Amino acid sequence: MQLVLVAALALLFAADAPVGTVIQWRQLRALDSATGKAPDELKKFDNTTVRIAGYMVPLENDDLEEAAEYLIVPIAGGCIHTPPPPPNQIVYCRMNNRKKAKIDMFVPQWFEGKFSVAKTNSPYGAVGFQMAVTSVQPYTSK
Repeated sequence: MQLVLVAALALLFAADAPVGTVIQWRQLRALDSATGKAPDELKKFDNTTVRIAGYMVPLENDDLEEAAEYLIVPIAGGCIHTPPPPPNQIVYCRMNNRKKAKIDMFVPQWFEGKFSVAKTNSPYGAVGFQMAVTSVQPYTSK
């Protein structure tokens, strides 16, 4: 449990990250979950290609090894326990080009794709962001 907590804290405050535009979870918290309004700092990422580190929560039940639709959250198992994180701490993801990503719910990963500030619903509750994912890679701090 301590290892999962340490990894989650590393994701929240990661300074070293892969090259490219990286969004950190502390930036996503700026979205007002009640109104859906995003500050300019967050709006600049809307409809751009970004990378975000997080944990996968699959939305498909038919295949336990891969998923084309899933949520990403800053803490392992974040949506499985109740209550789920607030909408500004959940990203709804769909893989591009009918690809599927390997499911590993308790290992952090880098997700890259077109990001949007757009509210949607999931089986686990409201979601504040969406992402069309093109790449999923193991998390490294450098």
